[in-house]
Amino acid sequence: MKLSTKMIIITVILIVVMGLLTMGAISTIVEQAMTQQLEEQGSTYSRMAADNVANPLLDGNVLIVQRTIENLLQTGSGISYVYVIDNDGKVIAHTFSGGFPSSLTNTNILKSNQITNTMLLNVQSQGLIRDVGVRILEGLNAEIHVGFSQDIISQWTYNVRNLMLNLTVYGVLIGAVAALVLSTLITRPLKKLASHALRLGKGNLEEDIIIRGRDEIVELAGCLNRMRKDLFTGMQMLRQSEESNRTLLEAISAAGEGIVVFQDSENHKSAMTYVNEQYENLTGYSKEELFEMEGNEIVDSESRKQVEEVWVLSERGLILPKQIEIAIERKDGSKLYLEASYCNITYEGSQAIICINRDITEKKKTSMEIIRKNRELAALNELSKAISGQMNFKGKLDEALNTILQVVGKQAGWILVYNERDDVNKAELMCQIGILPEEALAQTKQFQRCTNFPPPNSNSIQVHSSLSTACPIKQLYLPDGTKALSHVYVPLSYKDRVLGVLNIIASDLESFAKEDLNLLNSIGLQLGVAIENAELWVELNKKEILRKQLLNKVITAQEEERKRISRELHDESSQTIAALGIGLKSAIEIMQFDQEYALTVLEDLKNKTSMILKELHQIIYDLRPSLLDDLGLMPAIRWYVESRLETTGMKPHVTFAGNPIRLPDDIEMTIFRIVQESITNAIKYSNAKNVYVGLQFDLNSLEVFIEDDGVGFNIEKAFSQIDGKESLGLLGMTERAELVGGEIDIKSRIDSGTRISLKLDFPDFETS
Repeated sequence: MKLSTKMIIITVILIVVMGLLTMGAISTIVEQAMTQQLEEQGSTYSRMAADNVANPLLDGNVLIVQRTIENLLQTGSGISYVYVIDNDGKVIAHTFSGGFPSSLTNTNILKSNQITNTMLLNVQSQGLIRDVGVRILEGLNAEIHVGFSQDIISQWTYNVRNLMLNLTVYGVLIGAVAALVLSTLITRPLKKLASHALRLGKGNLEEDIIIRGRDEIVELAGCLNRMRKDLFTGMQMLRQSEESNRTLLEAISAAGEGIVVFQDSENHKSAMTYVNEQYENLTGYSKEELFEMEGNEIVDSESRKQVEEVWVLSERGLILPKQIEIAIERKDGSKLYLEASYCNITYEGSQAIICINRDITEKKKTSMEIIRKNRELAALNELSKAISGQMNFKGKLDEALNTILQVVGKQAGWILVYNERDDVNKAELMCQIGILPEEALAQTKQFQRCTNFPPPNSNSIQVHSSLSTACPIKQLYLPDGTKALSHVYVPLSYKDRVLGVLNIIASDLESFAKEDLNLLNSIGLQLGVAIENAELWVELNKKEILRKQLLNKVITAQEEERKRISRELHDESSQTIAALGIGLKSAIEIMQFDQEYALTVLEDLKNKTSMILKELHQIIYDLRPSLLDDLGLMPAIRWYVESRLETTGMKPHVTFAGNPIRLPDDIEMTIFRIVQESITNAIKYSNAKNVYVGLQFDLNSLEVFIEDDGVGFNIEKAFSQIDGKESLGLLGMTERAELVGGEIDIKSRIDSGTRISLKLDFPDFETS
């Protein structure tokens, strides 16, 4: 639709709307004014009629009342009827020629407190009537009603509307003509401006746009002129830019960078429309082969999503990534890593994407190697944290196994530890992940018999990627539902001794890379150290417990020894000394009367003194034999064994062999105490007939044995009785031997006697 037509239609609509609104407003005003005037006229005529019929009505002269209202009907303007009614609603007089309408009998009846009232009625024969009722006199219940026709108001309203309608029609005609003239004045320069714009669209940028005048259209023409000049300048710069781009591409090619230009074609999306020789060398494809491919056809699957995002950004008109790393598949199937830079350009008059590629394969391999090393270090660090905590050993291994599986990207595995105390071929399941505990336990038992697995002492990591049909591991299912068809054996070793095995299983689609095997080998060594440390920690805890028990035993023995010495001094020596004091006092008193008897008493006291001295010597020797300091180890042992066994019925047999030497005091005391404890135990528990004690001196070592032919005992049961005196004595001997670098060996069977031997090396000791 043309602009002139739009302006005429809008003008006509505006004039019609305004005319209709004006017509309605004026009609309403005229109608309201005429209605007000009619109401005032009706009120005046009604009061006048009421005054005229008041006296005749009081005199009862109905005829005069009738004539009065008829005169009012004839002389009054716009009066349709007049009637008078009494207080009972009975019509006294009226002006209706066809009889009084029954519908008016009860219409507009005044209330007792009303003097006048007006009501709009629809009378059947006369149309709309404004009925004005007036009370004739106060105190006289009679009303006069005058009806005024509404036709005059309707006539006036109709006349006003016709006048406004005619004015609106004239206004529409005048407005349409004015709009046509105005639109012509406006559209003529616009048409000229449009023709110039069409010329600009066709590329004619050299001719100026000339429009006379001073209005906004002239300003718009000036803007188009400036735009024409800018476009002309831009086109020239674009041509120069294309030439510069070609020069730049040639320069980049000379620098050894691979260049490719992508454009959408009819056959391919993001097809290659330009490649340089370097890009051909990078991909291994010829230029003709590349032109038949899509942009991401040679891109490796791991980088395809990145390249597709570049196309999406280009379609949306967004900035392309300046530098990303992508992988491509060369024609020979090898993988090449490139550093690609993308940019939107205009190539041969169309939008395109240029990509500059640099070979970073060696750099990528180096980076991946660094990442792998970091991953291995991180894995070893996490593993170190997992096995260095305060949790129990099985908990440590379980956490370590979880870390290992995450690092190598596998789903299932288990760890077993060899129990060398019972059997070198017996293994204990420590933890499992990805398989059920009962399956892992069954695999651990089967592990020792399966020919696919290395023997327990194999110290090298091994991979079994094709398990035999009979192999039980092949029947296992991984958490993702696939069967386990490959397996890696990782020995957990410490100082060339295999302490356990880490087993990891995977499906046939998975493989164990060389880097993973190297990492697992390091992990195996670290776990071997952890297992060894755990065993040492257990042994250390046991020794600590034994040490505490021995300390308690030593303290208890000290207290018992103090009690014994105190009891012996009190029961024997102190009483004897007290008796000696009394005897001496008695001898002094007797000396005055009977010197011979006094000498006899003194002789007896002398014998008692010798006995006291012997008892004190025995107590002192029990604390530390003086023979050990004076004569040495062997005389002290011989004297102690023979003196302790002579009253028990056991026959002592003491032998010494080799070249005896004097040992340091602490070692001789340790050997003596071990012999002392062994003899004491034999006396208390063995019921033996013979006790054999011997010392065998070799060049740089010494062996001490104490053997009896008594009832014997259960060694494991004795050591398990932690609170028993037997076990504490045995533990004390073991602890004493370890303190001086010796080793205790205890052998005993029920009814077969007991043999306790001490082996001691002393290469650095000097002979006496």
